[in-house]
Amino acid sequence: MHENLRSYMRLVEKRSREHNQAFGMLYAQGLYGACAAIIRQEIDNLIRVDYLAFSVPLADRDELCREALSGSRWQRCTAKGKLTDIRDVQFHTYAKNNHSWVSLAYEYSSKFIHLTNFWNYGVSDPLVTMPADDRSEMISYLSRYHGFPGHDLKINDLFEYLPQVFEKIRGNIECYVEQEDGLLLHPLSS
Repeated sequence: MHENLRSYMRLVEKRSREHNQAFGMLYAQGLYGACAAIIRQEIDNLIRVDYLAFSVPLADRDELCREALSGSRWQRCTAKGKLTDIRDVQFHTYAKNNHSWVSLAYEYSSKFIHLTNFWNYGVSDPLVTMPADDRSEMISYLSRYHGFPGHDLKINDLFEYLPQVFEKIRGNIECYVEQEDGLLLHPLSS
């Protein structure tokens, strides 16, 4: 019973360990854009286990995990009874409603998944083009969760805090993985 859920959580754990190892090597080499991309992938782990814990009844989790392990997309039943794929945007929307800091980290680390001006960080500071409200929000989160002491944020400041951001996300994942058999029997609060 719950074998697929256990297997899925072991897969999450394996992926997270690999991300941790890759992040450390990339950060040591100053490959910050690649570090941000690893953060985005780690957020992918977190929003999926978070979705399982808070949106899927325990009785349905094993089947959903079986789908993922077999290579199928996760699906949900609509109000009209039709099955539809759960897409990344829905996971992101859920994360945004559940944990605003995950949403912000997702949004800006995604700029390193896609080819954007953020990849020009060695030449110009891409945070300069960020809307002032977004910069303020990022400063607020970095201050609240990681002790950022400043009032202005430069890209090099952000790079300095990448390991702490990564560890916060990874630590949240570990809380799920470390639950008894990874069963997510008791959803965690944010």
